Amino acid sequence: MPRRLDGPAHPRRNQRMPPMPPTPPAPNESLMSAAGSGAVAGSRMRICVLANARSLHTKRWATAYAQRGHDVHVLSIRSDTIPGVQVHTACVGAANSPSVLLAFLSYAWLLVTVRRRLREIAPDVLHAHYATTHGVIAAASGFRPMAISVWGDDVIWQRSRPMPWYRRALLRFAFRRADLAVSSSRFMAEACREWVRPGQPVEVVPWGVDPDQFCPGPTTRARGAETLRIGFVKHLEPTYGPDLLLRAMRRVVDAVPGAKLIMAGRGPLSDELRDLARSLGIEPAVEFVGLVPHAEVPDLMRSLDVLVNCSRRESFGVAILEASACGVPVVVTRVGGAPETCRHGETGLLVEADDPDALADAIITLARDPALRARMGQAGRAFVLSSYLWRDNVSHMLRLLERLVASRPRRSAGASQAHSEGAG
Repeated sequence: MPRRLDGPAHPRRNQRMPPMPPTPPAPNESLMSAAGSGAVAGSRMRICVLANARSLHTKRWATAYAQRGHDVHVLSIRSDTIPGVQVHTACVGAANSPSVLLAFLSYAWLLVTVRRRLREIAPDVLHAHYATTHGVIAAASGFRPMAISVWGDDVIWQRSRPMPWYRRALLRFAFRRADLAVSSSRFMAEACREWVRPGQPVEVVPWGVDPDQFCPGPTTRARGAETLRIGFVKHLEPTYGPDLLLRAMRRVVDAVPGAKLIMAGRGPLSDELRDLARSLGIEPAVEFVGLVPHAEVPDLMRSLDVLVNCSRRESFGVAILEASACGVPVVVTRVGGAPETCRHGETGLLVEADDPDALADAIITLARDPALRARMGQAGRAFVLSSYLWRDNVSHMLRLLERLVASRPRRSAGASQAHSEGAG
């Protein structure tokens, strides 16, 4: 179970948590404990992940580190259970409250208490996720070595007005104090170069796919031979363009009788999109299935003939890779880092953003050519296997963290003593 370090929202400042027993290595791992001595390549590290404990991406990284035999701690304003990982929650008010005000106060509380919390956890390395929140808190802690992974909206500013001065200041503050900056795409890496120290590289480590989980196989949803199933697997938000896909479907339904659109996700546009489908006269051809648990996404992908990613802004495109790994061709808009996950004419088709007609043309092209869909599906699977394997991404990230630990002594007031006590 996740554990609150401080119990009440306003703890006594001198309250101490009991020593934490180290997590045992995973079976068949011959890792030497690095507690109190600093890890070297191949050693067991104590890693503190500063991130949203409820995020799927946080859970994937933390779980992967733990499965490799490392002692993993997640420090967050949110609370959740992550197998093999100790979750430490710092929040004001009820944990996981939807209140924006309480979230802001919780981040502030974490900011003012982060140094003490890191002394208690005593990690070998600190890995913060999302630059403008956890990255700033990590930088303010003064802990070294420290890495920041960017997620997208924290560094990408694709709006009509200039980025606010305070946001620019936060990014500069965070990255100038980081020992390592990590991006999941080349597109985001370029955006980070404005903020990192001159000459500091930005490492690209994608969020890849488990090819055993996402793989071709028999479909789990019955469909007739004449039915073309088109999928959208994103939040129902303006950024991701679900309205564009519905407008494209008006032409698709006319050109491909029996075509069916599966909208998987939830968000603020949910009711508006249902109204739009009704007004376009395509309501029978659209199925809103809501949020699909991640464990069920592979079956959903395998049930599709085409996946459409029609974002107006996109930092990477994990869902695109998941579809490709399942042998499903994709239609992707040319925005941000999304084109890195689709080889035009080979694994799918790239189209311009904000263009429903271009989306419709691409979908109709694939709908009318089953052989093309099959070739693109096979090529997509091969593309993922060659470039986007999750296990390779985890190994890459761990090598980077090991290099940090080996090259920089840990720096945090009182950390060495706390580490020795915690490992005792």
